[in-house]
Amino acid sequence: MIQSSLQTVKDYHQRTKHRPGAYARSAGYMDWANQPLPYRLYQGTDKIYLPLGQGKDDSPASDLFQQSVCAPTVISLQSVASLLQNSLGLSAWKSYNGNEWALRINPSSGNLHPTECYLLLPELQSPTVQNPELNKIHSVHYNPYLNCLEKRAISTDSSAEFLAEAKGFAIVLTSIAWREAWKYGERAYRYCQHDLGHALGALNIAANLNGWNITVLDELPNTKIDSLLGLNQSSQLAQEVEYVDCVCWVSAEPTDFHKVKQWLNELADFNYIDQANQLSQSHQDWPVIDAVFKASHQVDFSFISEDAEASNSHTVNYEYATNSKNSSPLDESAQGLIQQRRSAQSFDQQASTISSELFLTQLQKTLPTQSVPFSVLPQTAQVNLLLFIHNVQGIDSGLYVWVRNARHLLDLKSAMHSNFQWQQCYPDKPLYLLKKGDYRRVAKALSCEQDIAADSAYSLGMLARFEDSLNYSASQYPLLFWETGLIGQVLYLAAESDDLRGTGIGCFFDDLVHDLLGLKDQQWQSLYHFTIGKQLDDARISTKPAYFHLQDIR
Repeated sequence: MIQSSLQTVKDYHQRTKHRPGAYARSAGYMDWANQPLPYRLYQGTDKIYLPLGQGKDDSPASDLFQQSVCAPTVISLQSVASLLQNSLGLSAWKSYNGNEWALRINPSSGNLHPTECYLLLPELQSPTVQNPELNKIHSVHYNPYLNCLEKRAISTDSSAEFLAEAKGFAIVLTSIAWREAWKYGERAYRYCQHDLGHALGALNIAANLNGWNITVLDELPNTKIDSLLGLNQSSQLAQEVEYVDCVCWVSAEPTDFHKVKQWLNELADFNYIDQANQLSQSHQDWPVIDAVFKASHQVDFSFISEDAEASNSHTVNYEYATNSKNSSPLDESAQGLIQQRRSAQSFDQQASTISSELFLTQLQKTLPTQSVPFSVLPQTAQVNLLLFIHNVQGIDSGLYVWVRNARHLLDLKSAMHSNFQWQQCYPDKPLYLLKKGDYRRVAKALSCEQDIAADSAYSLGMLARFEDSLNYSASQYPLLFWETGLIGQVLYLAAESDDLRGTGIGCFFDDLVHDLLGLKDQQWQSLYHFTIGKQLDDARISTKPAYFHLQDIR
């Protein structure tokens, strides 16, 4: 009997939970000789080198989470360069003890970056091409190392004119699971999906600075997109397969998504010649990762609408008041803030004190009523925040919940310990006190004994409405992780704007988190942890500009 996609997903999630003394299966050591190359390359392709330093560097940091009211930027080589550099490009190089490595705008588990980006573009206007032809579609791959578009194929199909007429283009994001599995083993699928969510958030924020909209499209078979990109023709090793995660439509004007999806479904396959590079000489197989990708991704995405959730809700819907304040104490441009984002490695516990105003402003930005970046994923919020408040002035230390979806409030109350207080701390904000106390040791223990969860101003776990979402569709499994990545991206930038720093935490003891709350089944599951505080910088590590290495290449 063939196991259902839903059961495959549920089984995967259960078997990849970390437990004290029994972590999810991995190699158990670092095979440095076979560490995957961090860049997918299509050698032999023509390259369109993107101009550096593009974008609106005069946009204030307060614009990061506000829907742009500026006129959309014309889709051109310069504006596409701005989009990619401010979302998936390099942010800096670090060096220590003879070793050098690049950081990127979009964060990644272990800085391993499984996410790849492909685009279906019209002929772009540039200084040398002022009157682009309307009958060409370029299938390109973004190479962040060289900051270029690798021209994999060109189509002169009559349908190419659609791109010019629609004033938009398609972005396809894929995951190379091997990059994460090399280090994290079976849990790698989870980290690929976290990273995908961060990438979506980074893309939405960068697109918004151009005055563009970006949306994940549903009802598109991944097999079709796989074929359209020629990934199914690749001779690359099975262990290095790229899985199509999602297709996004980027537009400068309101869009009829039905027409876009029809166009993509009817688009003829391109003729690809150049092959992708090999990332490692040898590999370790993780069949469960391939199984969960197929189970969750080969089902067409089905978004949860407000109507669908209301039919399965135990409370009436209402909205919390939003806070329009987006001011930053730092005099930073939006672009500068994006490019300076880093993941903290350690915190100064004594200096990790923030005001309740900053704390609430950061949390306010995670509400789905903030259109950027959550509009990229058009479904209702399925993730709420479990907070370990350590050092926020004016708020008692303790265990709290930030309810991002008001419909979930009664379900959360009924699922957790009956002795929790559920005291609403502010009449217009969804912050609820469960229990006062010092939870530093608990937060550290739950996050695989990592100090960063305890030395911060606060840390949190992201509680997803798991069982009902998966019963709606197995395709919800990656979408839940994407939502956590979107939240994480907001928190990263919110921390930076407040002269703090954040860090995503993928290693935590899943069921111990649930036990702390009294959760008895899989209705609610913690999928991602995060922490914010005052960073401790390592003076031994030096920094170089993002693209200093291109001086000798281009």
